[in-house]
Amino acid sequence: MNRLLRYQRLIFTAAVLLLAGNAGTAAVRHTQLTQQIQETVWEVAVDEALAPYSFSCGQQVAKGSDIDLLQDAAKLAGVRLKIVPYPWKRVLYLVQNGQVPFALPLFYNEERAGFAHFIAPLHQGVPTLFIRKEKLREYTSLQALKGKRIGYSRGYALPVEFTEAIQNGVITGDEVNSSKQNMQNLMLQRIDGFIASYTTTQFDLRFTEENGKIVAQPAIVFGGRDAFLVASKAYKADGLEKAMNSLKTALTSLNPGGKAEKYIQPYLDKGIPVPCNR
Repeated sequence: MNRLLRYQRLIFTAAVLLLAGNAGTAAVRHTQLTQQIQETVWEVAVDEALAPYSFSCGQQVAKGSDIDLLQDAAKLAGVRLKIVPYPWKRVLYLVQNGQVPFALPLFYNEERAGFAHFIAPLHQGVPTLFIRKEKLREYTSLQALKGKRIGYSRGYALPVEFTEAIQNGVITGDEVNSSKQNMQNLMLQRIDGFIASYTTTQFDLRFTEENGKIVAQPAIVFGGRDAFLVASKAYKADGLEKAMNSLKTALTSLNPGGKAEKYIQPYLDKGIPVPCNR
């Protein structure tokens, strides 16, 4: 009996030592992973021409309200980021093909959900009809625009109501390469108005002679859309999921409504200097 008891005690002691060894190894691995995450610098591909949200200042320097918000979130989350500006199509390509872990700002659609995790909203884009100031009392509804030509920038996600108005022949859509071209066409009366982001256009108008001549039409309202920080589903790296979760928590804390007014407003104030990419 004594021999059996001693044997059982030996087995028990060996099991305890084995479990302790495994626990110690797991703790070491967890510590190593945490250190690796803290030391990793995650690249974020951003749109280089979407002021005031994100814009290039040359030599791979990006600025903007989304950048300010993300940098604050990264500090809060303890995540190190390298923010690099690219042409918009390049941003999509990089995140779709897993060449960068993060990108911004992307509006949600089913196609993009196939290659990106939508982490948290950075701002809310509001599609808006811009017209010449003298037409404010005339162009008060989509039906009032019947037969008119309305511009929009290539690649801009149009409101459903506007798309349907084009499809139903109520209005004619005029696709161009940039918001500035829309402004020029409107002042030359080649178009009767254009659809664009409210904030981006208000920002652009501040630096043009059309400021005060082109205005938003408040009588025609479209729903806002959240623009997100995303992570590439094709990008594989230890610690990425933890970095994603940490950034999501921080962004939600700093920007609970998703509109980021306090980050955007400084770029719309009259006293702001001309951005570095102008």
